[in-house]
Amino acid sequence: MNILNFDLNLLRAFDAMMAERNVTRAAQRVFLSQPATSHALARLRKQIGDPLFMRMGREMVPTAKAMALAPAIRNMLEQLEAVLDEKPFDPLVSTAAFRIGLVDVMEYMLAPMFAQLIREDAPHIRFAIQGYDSSSYQAQLGTGILDIAVGLPEPTAPGIHSCKLAAFPPVGLVRKNHLLSQGNASIREFNQTPRLTTDVRADRLRETAVPPAAKNKTASKAVYTTAHFFAVPLLLANSDLLLVTSHVVAQLLCAQYPLVTIPLPARYPPLEPHIFWHERTHRDPAHKWLREKIMATSRDLAAP
Repeated sequence: MNILNFDLNLLRAFDAMMAERNVTRAAQRVFLSQPATSHALARLRKQIGDPLFMRMGREMVPTAKAMALAPAIRNMLEQLEAVLDEKPFDPLVSTAAFRIGLVDVMEYMLAPMFAQLIREDAPHIRFAIQGYDSSSYQAQLGTGILDIAVGLPEPTAPGIHSCKLAAFPPVGLVRKNHLLSQGNASIREFNQTPRLTTDVRADRLRETAVPPAAKNKTASKAVYTTAHFFAVPLLLANSDLLLVTSHVVAQLLCAQYPLVTIPLPARYPPLEPHIFWHERTHRDPAHKWLREKIMATSRDLAAP
């Protein structure tokens, strides 16, 4: 390949395809026609010597070569954009689009902040929220499928930044007039109460582990396990189930449903969600603005 004769527009088409996985949407992203985008990708395939994308159903899936190229190309384009565009970021007029990986309970907590941004502070910015997958979010950050992810702390790959959002103390949550709501429950009574749990494989933020002080007691097994947070308050309000969750989530649910919080009879570790982002967006003013909004909101929610 002769780099002096290389058309950089081909990389724009490639970057859009990595983000959209669809030729029509990629064409719209770079303001080209679909035939022009297809032609650009065909030229790039010929120059790279790799098919780059393979059709699987309705989606174009990147090859291993494309996955290897994607982070470097995205980083190069963003650096070029930063050099060429010296305008300061203004959320009031920006039309940026952010792709965020969130556990649904974190979206529930941050929803008022997003509503405020849409209504007043950033009326033209678009937010695309998708589920958080602990096994793939770092790769998704690297390829641009995600801009931000929120999950539990864990070792990060090179190029991934992270920061603790806050520490959320856990509480018990039950319906009003529940037996446990009548007074301080013992560890034995607490552990014998049928439990509602969420699918920890999909969302470990929703449920804390059993504390060491309670491990030797007879703990109740989960009677109902769900990965759908939308059903949680209805299940609690209409049963004798118990959920251990963060005090912020509990307060929000208590304001809308006939539920009450109860103190935990043993020391449970706090929930400590972290925010993750990639080096490619680390210095971008728009991305930095949104990260700071999420961080500040989380600190406010965790405050007594």
